[in-house]
Amino acid sequence: MKNAILSLACVAALFLLATSCNKENVEAGFAEYTLSQEEIAEISGQFCSTNHLHDYNDHAILEENGAAEDRGTGIKGKFWPAGKVLKVRFQNGSATLQTKVLNYAKTWSNHANVTFVKVTSGTSDIRVRFGNLGHNSFVGTDNLLIPQDVQTMNLQFTDNTSESEIRRVSLHEFGHALGLMHEHQNPFAAIPWDKPKVYAYYAATQGWSQQQVDNNVLNTLGWGPAQHSPFDAQSIMAYSIPASLTTNGFSIPWNTELSAMDKEFIGKAYSSTRIQVRHAANINGNITVYLNGVATTLSKNETLQLPAAASGNVLNIWECPNSCMWSAFNVSLGFSYRIISSPNNPNDLTLALEI
Repeated sequence: MKNAILSLACVAALFLLATSCNKENVEAGFAEYTLSQEEIAEISGQFCSTNHLHDYNDHAILEENGAAEDRGTGIKGKFWPAGKVLKVRFQNGSATLQTKVLNYAKTWSNHANVTFVKVTSGTSDIRVRFGNLGHNSFVGTDNLLIPQDVQTMNLQFTDNTSESEIRRVSLHEFGHALGLMHEHQNPFAAIPWDKPKVYAYYAATQGWSQQQVDNNVLNTLGWGPAQHSPFDAQSIMAYSIPASLTTNGFSIPWNTELSAMDKEFIGKAYSSTRIQVRHAANINGNITVYLNGVATTLSKNETLQLPAAASGNVLNIWECPNSCMWSAFNVSLGFSYRIISSPNNPNDLTLALEI
């Protein structure tokens, strides 16, 4: 039987929903604010231009179960299968530079059931090119859509690039290759951006329109595509955010190592310990669930294999039968479940075993 979790944390979640729906009006247009050269220099180092067009979808979620080690942001359906051996081919660059990049990429393999191997011929999953096209990568299994003679990752390195930059950027871009997105777009993130300055910066340095800045920087990832847990400012996937781009001095430095949360989340994303859940309720809207520290949103009739713990799994379902709340259900490995509606109220959700 489900247990409604009506705590102060739930009230806080509803408060988040209310405040997130009141989108800030920007009085100054992005072309009306001009950054100084000092401000541009402060922000510009090691910029990653990987982007993902997504839908903006406000949603409230309970954060009380998000332990510090359970944080990260990825794209649902773009993670490789657990145990995947990813073939990496370098299209140019010295042997020394290639070895450095590959060794940093393998850092992820210390925490996830996935392996990187270098190939020099034949088919490959990830193709790296060194040049002047910035730092960027296709996300996860999107790499498979790219012709074999075209790079899937650009790294603006030379043999003279500092070791710290090679480490930071390689970890970040191979995080994208594994299916992770920029952490500042985590649906939990509530960064107090100074929007006129943000628009001005990206117009000046990237030539981006206001809509491009909204899509790639300011908007959080939609709850439909994202698979995530609470925001991690220490993540290798987070942008550096100088205090000059926020309204209250909030900032994030250039993170140069995998955070504890990065390691925990990628381990879950590539774990073979899973519990299957299907959205079979009599409602057309999405349903958000929270299992093993990871929030996932299912669309109508969607079935997903969710990362689970070895034991003690509790599936929380966000439902709004009258007022919105989380409902908790004990679930076990080896079983498949479906979310269904109660007979008298389609918005009153419960959990049943698959037949």
